[in-house]
Amino acid sequence: MEYDFDYYEDIGEEEWLETWPRDIKIDEAREELTKFFEENDEKIYYLQQLEVFFEKKPFRFYHWITAKAVNELIEDGMLGKEGVPLIKGTSVKFVFNRNHRYHKMQIRNSIEVIRQYSNPNIAIACGRQAEMLFFNALTNRGFLSKGQNLNEYEGKKWTQTGHDLDFIVERDKIVYGCEVKNKWAYIDKEELDIKLEICEHLEIKPLFIMRNSPKSYNWEIVKRGGYAMIFETQIYPFGEKELVEKIEEVLGLPVDCPRAIPEGIIDRFMKWHKKQK
Repeated sequence: MEYDFDYYEDIGEEEWLETWPRDIKIDEAREELTKFFEENDEKIYYLQQLEVFFEKKPFRFYHWITAKAVNELIEDGMLGKEGVPLIKGTSVKFVFNRNHRYHKMQIRNSIEVIRQYSNPNIAIACGRQAEMLFFNALTNRGFLSKGQNLNEYEGKKWTQTGHDLDFIVERDKIVYGCEVKNKWAYIDKEELDIKLEICEHLEIKPLFIMRNSPKSYNWEIVKRGGYAMIFETQIYPFGEKELVEKIEEVLGLPVDCPRAIPEGIIDRFMKWHKKQK
């Protein structure tokens, strides 16, 4: 079976350490992470898990800020680390208070859960489930479907790359090119730029529906006349309730198996949409 790696979650995030220059926010992140590991001195965490924890209030650190701060604390000897192989050449970096001696068993428990949700079949199912739920949520609010997995609209076609949009919907004579990203990691910046170019080429508004995204990415969407819909909790299919419970219990990450998208998320978008008319 060939996997659609658009839905595959890459656990390793070492690219943040090389791509982004040092930011003054790293010092703030170092301070908060130091406090965090002093208070949780008998627990282990993996890098992406920490990035998700610290993306929320009151911290609101971008993923690359947290990753760089963690790396510096490791280099300074303030945190211990252990890399564990995952699948297909990827690995997971676990970190912990350097005085935590009994971390091996905790790592084994965590990596087992991570392997389950990182299975490409699960990742694909999560992506498709989120697409379906948001598609249904919008059509239930009166949006008309113009098709799914499209790179063309009303005689215009995107041919510069092989990318397309998850679906296109229209209401009140306003057409949206929709892209859904149901992953812990941010959307790849190059992919974001391409999808924005597709919407501009097709002369439709971009609607990016993402678990989370840095403000700088969201601003790029806004500048193109679009909307960034953030839903924060990763969505899993109905049949993965047991896995969701494991993720919540062992990793403490925000996950759910909703039957529908919360009304408040769509309400905020509808309020913005009405202003566009």
